[in-house]
Amino acid sequence: MPRRFCGIDEAGYGPNLGPMVMASVEAIIDDENPASDGFDLWSLLPQAVSRARGPAACLWVDDSKRVYKPGGGLSRLDDALGSLMSTLAIPAPRTLGEVASSLEVSEDQAELEPWAEGVPQAWPRPSERPGPSRLVDLRGKHWRLTSIRAVMVGPRRFNEGLSRHGSKAGVHFEAFSSLLEQCWTRAGDGIPTSIRGDKHGGRHYYAAPVAAALPDAGIEIEVESPALSRYRLGGQGRQVSLGFEPRADSGDGLVALASLIAKGLREHWMAMFNGYWAGRIPGLRPTAGYPLDAARFRAQIESTAFDRGLCPDIWWRHR
Repeated sequence: MPRRFCGIDEAGYGPNLGPMVMASVEAIIDDENPASDGFDLWSLLPQAVSRARGPAACLWVDDSKRVYKPGGGLSRLDDALGSLMSTLAIPAPRTLGEVASSLEVSEDQAELEPWAEGVPQAWPRPSERPGPSRLVDLRGKHWRLTSIRAVMVGPRRFNEGLSRHGSKAGVHFEAFSSLLEQCWTRAGDGIPTSIRGDKHGGRHYYAAPVAAALPDAGIEIEVESPALSRYRLGGQGRQVSLGFEPRADSGDGLVALASLIAKGLREHWMAMFNGYWAGRIPGLRPTAGYPLDAARFRAQIESTAFDRGLCPDIWWRHR
């Protein structure tokens, strides 16, 4: 019997500016090619995929913080998304809005307005830039990728989530549960499914929020510890293993791909946001949106924002 694997990861949990983005990548592997608990993409495609700082011609699949550094590495994030879309025969996007739509993110969720006003949004296509393409066919003899999806929580929706849940952790799990529910639905086909993700802010106990997200699931706790939290979910013919562990994006190729997709979407959103303000405040330095520098950026744009009727609630995350 085939098995389904799903990796989920996020980018942008900590900043005050920009969206939090969460992505999922799924694959199905035949039982002829047994896999461990994780999806070892590096062993499955050793000539085409490597860890960060590996051969230049390879697709780098790793923790996004190792692949991307401010001022460099953005094309490596685009390579990951371009490879996934090409493998899944998804038409190459031309703008950030089209990227979001391809990943089932609505315009309201993406919150591209008003920041897209007057800012070029052309999506960089790795196959068209100078030098050799690093797009990789992410398929093997006994396995195939089946889907990529994302959840984008822009500043306005992030603040609304804080009002509902009272904490950033609640906003984070709401985004996660959206992707979890989709995978749970697909597991209704009876294919045994393994879902892996990073620990959520150091949390070790997930049974209660998972039960709230999947009220029809029976939940068996296998282990809850700092090193691993894992659950067995069942019901209506489903067989699902759900695991959370620190640095999952370093040990599971699908989690790593999800990390790269989430980071790439966030970085392009921030480039658009910075471009909007740079066009209105000469000499303004861009920001990555993290607390210390975000405070500097807010102080420099706030009066202009009020003049333009842009309330902080739509661009400044309260926590």
